[in-house]
Order: sequence, then C-alpha cells, then structure tokens
Amino acid sequence: MRKRVALLYSLLSLCLLLLTVRILSVTAEEYSSAAKENSRKTVLIAESRGKIYDRSLNLLVDGEEEPVSVFTPSIKSKQILTRLLGEERAQEIIESKKPYVSKTDEVVNDESICTFRVPIRYPENSLACHLVGYVDPKSKNGSSGIERGYNDYLKENGGSLSASFGVDASGGVLQGVKRQINDENYSSKAGVVLTLDSKIQKITEDALENSRIKSGCALVMHIESGEILSMASVPKYDRNNLAKELEKENAPLVNKALRSYSVGSVFKSVVAAYALECGISQDMRFTCTGTCKVGDTVFSCYNGKKHGEQTMKEALQNSCNTYFIKLSEKLDTDSLLMFCRSLGLSAETKLAEGISGEKGCLPQSDLLTLPGERANFSFGQGKLLITPVQMLAVYHALATGYYVRPTVLFGLANKDGLVKKEKREDKRRVLSEKTVKKMRVLLASVVSNGNAKNAKSRYLKLAGKTGTAQSGVYDGKKEICRTWFAGFFPADNPHYIAVVLNEDGVGGSVDCAPVFKEIAENIVLSH
Repeated sequence: MRKRVALLYSLLSLCLLLLTVRILSVTAEEYSSAAKENSRKTVLIAESRGKIYDRSLNLLVDGEEEPVSVFTPSIKSKQILTRLLGEERAQEIIESKKPYVSKTDEVVNDESICTFRVPIRYPENSLACHLVGYVDPKSKNGSSGIERGYNDYLKENGGSLSASFGVDASGGVLQGVKRQINDENYSSKAGVVLTLDSKIQKITEDALENSRIKSGCALVMHIESGEILSMASVPKYDRNNLAKELEKENAPLVNKALRSYSVGSVFKSVVAAYALECGISQDMRFTCTGTCKVGDTVFSCYNGKKHGEQTMKEALQNSCNTYFIKLSEKLDTDSLLMFCRSLGLSAETKLAEGISGEKGCLPQSDLLTLPGERANFSFGQGKLLITPVQMLAVYHALATGYYVRPTVLFGLANKDGLVKKEKREDKRRVLSEKTVKKMRVLLASVVSNGNAKNAKSRYLKLAGKTGTAQSGVYDGKKEICRTWFAGFFPADNPHYIAVVLNEDGVGGSVDCAPVFKEIAENIVLSH
C-alpha cells in the first residue's frame, strides 16, 4: 500500500514539474516575442487595392506612380526633409529619432532614405472615370461604378507595403540595424478585367471633347461578342476632388449611358425592321403632305416639311414622321411591343455586378389602342424611353439579326495576372437574314443620301439613323431636346455598333452624327 502511495506521489510530482517547465517556457516565449516586438518599429508606406484593367490588361487605375520615401534620422535625411517640410518640422522629426514617411520629388536609396514608386489610383486624365467609379476616401469602400460593384473582390486583393526598423527603449531608430521591407500582397496583380479597349476609349472620349455636346455620352460595342469597347460620358469629373465636382452643372458624376431618355427618330429603324419582318415591302408608298391628322391631333414632319410620295428608304432618309404613322397602322401593336421586348427594351441591362442600365419605358398595350399614342410611338415619341446601352443592343440586332446583352465584364485576374474569362450568354435571333440585309442598305442610305450626311465619311461606308426627341423638360420657355445618332460600321460588313447621345441638343445630325463619324474613322484608321 505504501509503495502504491509513493508511486502515485512521484507521478504527481513529475506532472507538476513538467507543467511548471511548460508555463515557464510559454512565459519566456511571450516575453521574448514582446521584447522582439518592442524592439522594432513598423511604418506604413502605402496600401493597395485590386487592379482594374482593360481587355488587354492595360491599367485603368494605378496607371501612374509617384515617389514616396521613408526617412530615418541622419544629416542627409534632414537636408531633404528641410526642403520638403521646412527647417523647424525637419528638426522635430530628426530629434524624435523615429522614421517618417512622405511624398518626395527626389528618388534616393541609402541607409537613411529609401524611396518607393507608389501607384496613383486616379491619375489626371485617366480613362473611363464614370464606368470605373471611385473609392470613398474615408470608408475606403467603392462608391460608384466598378469600384463599388466589385468592392469586396478589390479589397480582398489589396495589400500593404511597410518598413520595419530596430528601435531602442524610447522608440528611436537604432543606427546600423538594417531596415526590413514588408510586402503583404502589395504587388498582387489580381483585379477586374473590363471589355474596354483603351485606344477606342480614348478615341471616344476625345470625340466627345471635340464636339458641341456638353452633357451626354458615346459608346462603342464589338458586334461579334456584345462586349462594350468604350463608354464615355460628359462632362468628365476629377475623382480626387469630388466636393468641387458636385457643385458643377450637368451632373458630372452621372453616367449618362445608363440613364433612359426620349429617343425620337432613331426608333423609326425598329418600326421599319418589324414591318419588313411582317412581309411589308420597303417599296410601299405613302404621300407626305407635311401633316397628318390622327383623331383630334395633328402630327407634322420637322418644320411641317412636305416630303411627297415616299418609299420606306426615302422615309428613313428624310425622317418622315407621317410615313411611319401610316406604316404603324398596318402593324399589330401587341406584336410590335413583343418585338421591342425581344430587343431588351423595358428591362434593366446588367453590364456587370452592380452596373445596370435603367429599364426605360415601353408604353402599355392598352395605351397604344389610343390612335394618338400609337402615332407618337411610331416615330419614337410619347412614353417611350430608352437608354444608350439598350440602343446598342437594338442596333446590334438591326445589323446582325441577333439580340445580345451588352457587357463590360471580361473576367477576373488572379494575383499572377492570369484571367478567368466571364462566360457569355448565347445570342438570340430576332430578325431574319433577309430583313438584316435590307436594313443594312436602308440605314447606309440615310448616311449617304439622307439627313445623316454629317456622318458621311470619305474613308468607309457608315450606316445609321439620327434622332431628335422632345423631352417634356423646359429651360425657361425652351423645351430641351434629346438628340441621337445610332449606327454601325462598316455598313456592308459591320464590326462595330456605336451610339451617341446629347442631353440638350439641336438635332441628331448636327450634334451627334459628326461624333459618330469621328469615332468610326479613327477606330478604322488606327487598326
């Protein structure tokens, strides 16, 4: 019995001894770690956020760099700090014996100064500011555009760059102890890859800047894929000075490409295409006397101009309202509305996560039983509202026979810059090949011989339609007009769709057709 008690006592003593040793070991490790931590000082040099690229992995953010230096106390660092901050502030930093981080114009790397090239998120004159969006400087979360839609992904793929120094008990940097540079995912290439083409984006932005359009947008889409190659809105804005931009006119922070507007005569192409699809001949003739009475309402062509006898081609060339009023009377309204919905009208256009165009508005079927409302609808007036991105899809269908939803998302890049491409939905046929061939000829004639002559090019054949729409919005006694040009090029074998909108214009031919022409010519001549 005594032997058992002695054995048990010995085992308990051994356990207690082992536990004591373990406690002392852990405590020693904690003290050692704390001492090590207290012996080093880490300063943040810069933080990064996931990248945003165009389709060729050209940077749309962080495209320029600026030097940022980490200073440690020395005679040399004092000289440079004095030039940057003044003698008094420089002396304070040197006397503190602590490292200091500052932007600098000089690039120096020695024992007391280490300079890094740090990306500028939004350089001056960077492209696609409305689509890319911006980050709120306080919360560091995306507040608009791609920055907002992919905020979580961009934050997760950010990082930091810092420097660590050996310090004494007072926190002063120990001389002769080598600094350590810490890259915590700072150099990652991960980010969002857009369908934009930087060259075409620049061409589009320049064309708008060169135009008379003060508030509006222009877009270009690749005809095969439905990928948007450029999306520009004016006026542009400075993402580094948002408070000032909010005070300006014409809502510079708003992406006009996503808003819905009255459309006017660009919609006549839709009515013409549907009529052809229903078997109505393009040679069908109506006589335009300048006015047309429907019920109690008298509708007129622009300035009451009498176009005389018109075929469908001539009516599109002259943008004859009365022809399309008469043409619409031969069409089933419900079927026409169904065709419009097949083109994506009256539905949001999701371009990417968090980026969608408005629904716009298609009149209800019962409203179009009223003769006056149907007449308005036939030439793009009344309740009809369409966004510029919807108009891209509409003219894509007129040029190809297929509906495809526009997109701005190409894919996502990982930390090594490898891109996982976004899957695209299949195209949906909405027009026959026969109708498409006729529409290409008809819309090319509007540019070559019609009221869109301001879009006519010496270098290539263009096709499209102008539009001038009453908005119901007034500036004093003057009603503001929305003016448009929508089309494709080259006319015979289209590769691109383009849409131009002016929020407050004179006429589609005057305001928008020249912009379309400049974009088309510069794209073709630059490739």
